Amino acid sequence: MILKDLISPVNSEKDSPAGPTGFETLAKLAIELIILGGLALFAYSLVWNFSTRRYLKGFTDAIVPLAGSSEEKTEALVEWFHDEPPRIDHPVTESTEQIHDRDPVNIVKSARLLKICGSASNAFMNLADAAGLKVRRLLLLGPSGGTMHVVAEVQWGDRWVVVNPQQGLVFKDQLGRGLTKEELRDPGVFKDAISRMPGYSPKYTFDHTIHIRLARIPILGRPLRSVLDRFAPGWEEAINWAYFPENPALWLMSISLPLCLLGILANLIINRYGRNRRGINLRGLISNR
Repeated sequence: MILKDLISPVNSEKDSPAGPTGFETLAKLAIELIILGGLALFAYSLVWNFSTRRYLKGFTDAIVPLAGSSEEKTEALVEWFHDEPPRIDHPVTESTEQIHDRDPVNIVKSARLLKICGSASNAFMNLADAAGLKVRRLLLLGPSGGTMHVVAEVQWGDRWVVVNPQQGLVFKDQLGRGLTKEELRDPGVFKDAISRMPGYSPKYTFDHTIHIRLARIPILGRPLRSVLDRFAPGWEEAINWAYFPENPALWLMSISLPLCLLGILANLIINRYGRNRRGINLRGLISNR
């Protein structure tokens, strides 16, 4: 009898299980917007990243010998940084300054940004990567732990040679051999190298260097570095961490994926809530018959 009543048409609103509430409807709409927004942001970041890499590849092909060795490609790049043609800087608003100043395409077009060590190193890394070189950023720290200067390392064979993109020069010894950061920690080698680099400050030593500055992460940054240094020595050089903080397209991608996951999780929760609520109403309906 109960089964018959359940499958028969229900004419009374009072007897029917409750449909979605206004809260559920609004929640589902908000969740759909979050998921669609996340997907749109992800698609935009992919297009932005693809167009950036395509531009940089074409830019690099015009500078770097396609069949050259790592040393030849690096020398061609630093020569462009040293003698790059004049550029006209366009005005930038404060609201877009941070993204504009870190966009690899904007950097290679800007005379102002190419004079800043961090931006110049960012541009060099992106162009070197487009040229097929293995490259990573290197931060030179002062006694207080702050960043004094930013340079780059390029892999030549089994050695990581240091380049100063801001000046468009490679750190070299008297014989013209590229120097590594380990070699530049020797005061005599360092002094000799910078004697051929007019304008390079002798304060920018290689006594303390890192590849990524975790201290910029509020509260957790310093403890996280201590834990990683203790339990995973060499973690900084296992992965090239420099591209994420210097590539705005990847910022959007890192935001879009959690947004989509959050939307999917919220959708599962609201569906579960709706099923539970309707299940309770349905049991109440059966018991009243």
